[in-house]
Amino acid sequence: MKTIVIVDSSKEVPYRRIDKILLNCIQHFGIWYEIIDLNWAGISYQELEETHLIILGQEGIISSLSDESFSVLLKIVENGAGLVILDGYLNKYPEKILKIIGVENFSSGKTNILSLEKHWITEMSSDTVIFKNPAFHYYIPQIKNCWSVIMRNENGYGCCFSRSYGKGKIILFTTLPSIFLDEYIGHTEGLDGVFFRSLIWASKKPFITKTMPPFLTARIDDVSGSGSPVCKHRETVEELKYLDILNKYNFIPNLGLFIDDIKESDEKKIREKYYDGLGEFSPHAFSDPKNTNEFPIYLKHSGEEFSKEELEENFKRVDIKFSKIGINMSKTLNAHFGEIGLNTLPFLKERGVKFFMNPIKIGKAWKNPDSKKWDLKPYGKPFFSLDYIPEDSYFFNVISIPPKIDISTSTLDSEEPDFDFLYGCTTFWKENKKVEIEKAIKRGTIQIKRGLENGFFGCLMTHEQRISHIPLDDFEKIISGIYRNLSDIPFISKSYDFISQYAESRTNYKIEKIEINNKISIVLKGKNKVEQLLYLFTEKNSIPKISFLKIPTFEKQILLNFPI
Repeated sequence: MKTIVIVDSSKEVPYRRIDKILLNCIQHFGIWYEIIDLNWAGISYQELEETHLIILGQEGIISSLSDESFSVLLKIVENGAGLVILDGYLNKYPEKILKIIGVENFSSGKTNILSLEKHWITEMSSDTVIFKNPAFHYYIPQIKNCWSVIMRNENGYGCCFSRSYGKGKIILFTTLPSIFLDEYIGHTEGLDGVFFRSLIWASKKPFITKTMPPFLTARIDDVSGSGSPVCKHRETVEELKYLDILNKYNFIPNLGLFIDDIKESDEKKIREKYYDGLGEFSPHAFSDPKNTNEFPIYLKHSGEEFSKEELEENFKRVDIKFSKIGINMSKTLNAHFGEIGLNTLPFLKERGVKFFMNPIKIGKAWKNPDSKKWDLKPYGKPFFSLDYIPEDSYFFNVISIPPKIDISTSTLDSEEPDFDFLYGCTTFWKENKKVEIEKAIKRGTIQIKRGLENGFFGCLMTHEQRISHIPLDDFEKIISGIYRNLSDIPFISKSYDFISQYAESRTNYKIEKIEINNKISIVLKGKNKVEQLLYLFTEKNSIPKISFLKIPTFEKQILLNFPI
């Protein structure tokens, strides 16, 4: 089973962009692939005969293919392989190629919006995707009946299409690969799911990937419980009653505790949930009634580091509190504002903390402009990252939430996802005059689906202050509504710590080879400490079907055989 990515290194500028536009993405989604560089090698039918998927993702790559080479690719597709074309420069396609694939009378222009048609490819994505800047693209006002439209521009003209071709399938994007640069949309902003599912839909089955499974969890920051200084509906937060509702709908959240606010009645509930495996708890800060990180544990809000003596005192207080509750802190640290000092790291190691869920650099204050410039895999975007941190490679960052809405370009009424799904949906900080249940349901659903479609994990994230401004019955309506919206989406409920450990282990091995004959044979190299799941995509009535192959723990290398 091969996936082939065809590039041309003689075209220097497009070739330099290929990592950011394409390769980082398919590596993140766990697609095992090989590269053919047309600057050094030709296209051979014999070499590609066992190919399940061909990707033409470099800008202008079609013009690098001879008619003969393209005919070889189409012959492979006719025999069952998939072909996905991201190179939308239709004006550079040879006339013969346009005629063969059935494209005529195209135009070009700029668009601010893409609207998605109903299709398996678009099921995980929002109905519309908005560009940061108008993007040049090609579109086809009328296309032959052999094609189906997947995406349309702001004027309703098609700019992404699918079709069958012999036994195989073709996906054609007439948008340009550059839409995956941050100037326009960039990765994780609403199109990654469309791209990945295009690859899956087109590929010859069976098709295997190392994509993150559809894990689902939740994260609640600023937890004061019965000691909340800002609550409007005390019955919601007393003894963390909202946690019962989250558990009822299969969420196992990580709660970041304001440890000085937590009362004895809350401690009892925390202890019960911890030992029942229904919640994880992390020291968030001591307290913060003014929301200025006035009483931090790990880093001063100014960005100044605590001294060793100050940290010893801070962690002594943390240890006393968690000992009194009778639990261990979670392995994944949930720090207030994400502010974690470099001097803190040895203290965290001593207490078994291995993972962060941090949207900012270690050693930086939230308000520091450089704090968001953190080059973590796969895309250098801290809000969606699964990677060892450069400050200390012992620690691994695991986070999957959309970044905070920019209120200079958006409003509280915006339906775009925010890092807090209740933002603008409650009376907290006068963000709304009432609790908007339906908006909260929509926001929460989008937040979870964005993490899943991006190949990370679904994470429902909010702050307890906003929960405390919601009557308990209304909070259940919100959570049950979100859960209902996920009914058609496969997901696996897990704790944050489980997901963190899984994600780190997934990073430490790679697919070395896949062969499919009368059985599926897979060679893996590296080290795996947590049982893994590989996606196995099959097909029924032209619709991809998902199942999983279990990968045991191993050292160095393993050969696995599975029946087809």
